[in-house]
Amino acid sequence: MLSPITPTQAKRNFVSPYSRWHQKDALPSELNGTLACQRLREPLFAPAISPGFKMQREDKIFAIGSCFARGVELALIGQKMDVLSKTAEFDSFPAMNGELALGFTNKYNTFSIYNELRWALDPAAEFPRQSLVDLGNGIFYDPHTNPALQLAGFEETIRRREIMQMVTRRISQCRVVIITLGLVEVWRDNIANVFINRLIPDMLRSYPDRYELHLTNFVENLSNLERLHGLLSQFGHEDVQIVVTVSPVPLQATFSGEDVVIANTYSKSLLRTVAQEWAAAHKNVHYFPSYEIVQNSDRSLTWEEDMRHVKGEIVRHIMGLFLRNYFSGLPVTSSKLYASPNPLPPGIGPGKTIISWSSHATPDAAIYVSGGGLEEALFAGGACGSKEASFIETGATYEFSLYTNRNRNTRVAQIYVTRPPVGSVIS
Repeated sequence: MLSPITPTQAKRNFVSPYSRWHQKDALPSELNGTLACQRLREPLFAPAISPGFKMQREDKIFAIGSCFARGVELALIGQKMDVLSKTAEFDSFPAMNGELALGFTNKYNTFSIYNELRWALDPAAEFPRQSLVDLGNGIFYDPHTNPALQLAGFEETIRRREIMQMVTRRISQCRVVIITLGLVEVWRDNIANVFINRLIPDMLRSYPDRYELHLTNFVENLSNLERLHGLLSQFGHEDVQIVVTVSPVPLQATFSGEDVVIANTYSKSLLRTVAQEWAAAHKNVHYFPSYEIVQNSDRSLTWEEDMRHVKGEIVRHIMGLFLRNYFSGLPVTSSKLYASPNPLPPGIGPGKTIISWSSHATPDAAIYVSGGGLEEALFAGGACGSKEASFIETGATYEFSLYTNRNRNTRVAQIYVTRPPVGSVIS
């Protein structure tokens, strides 16, 4: 349960610069504004974050959970971090239909995350082989994985399972464990008496009475995370720090009978409150708001065409915020980048907009621009300022990126500036 807040602390919280949504006479587009109505106008939302610990360069990291965890892994590896959940042992596994082979490790619900750790860490826990699904013709499927690999025979399926548990066991070496929560609709195997990760259509066709769907609740999901915390406390790193986040990726489909958008809202809302309660109960559990960052950013910059998977740019933005707040090797910065007007009014000839920026604690910050036939080139420099961009062509999109320095190793803010074609307005 969340602890009561004393009157003194409540007053202190109330006067925080990030505690207000709107304030009378405030300028909505004020640069560096702290009101929500100002910050939500930014293309990529950056919430105020209070990190509960600091990562060290030598820390080992393990990411487990939904497909968003794979994006987290890649971003951390790009920062030369030691990510043990992504390993060469998986490279030889044959992917199915061009899928990312590592996607077979995705865990979409708290039951499957807990089970995976229990089977890997607890000597008394035995993997239920009877839960492997015989699909006929010598082909088996492990329903505790994600169907991203070519299906195989029983022995090969068991070999993959043993390798995955061997890799998962390495979580005990990791000071930092990142968990992404995804779904609350969970299938249960009534014969093996176990909840599973993913059901494929052949399973229902071959075994119509074997599986049942559970719309899991708050208590069940929190209980799984509490048991998971117990495992990591017993078998994990002596100073394990857990970062929990809710995957912004929505349901692909729902079995609930509800509109998928409504079902997704229920799922994410429940998991968000579970994560909050879990973090409040343990000093070494920390909530990171990746879900809020995506939901409150510009949709055109956030979502792929399917409106389900997030673009690489928003993942980089999220991980940039994570690293700048949690990684002791990087400065904590508050960076803003604006263009006004944006989009530019349509017209003939180059258009003009004002690019404004600020980047706290980065005096060597630099803005680069690309697009409209331009390779990425230096546009401006300094910790803050404004400069006119007078080259915005009709029908073009320009990307302005704010880096901590001219080496361009760390991007802290980014915007797209557009100017619609004249014809699109005339028509």
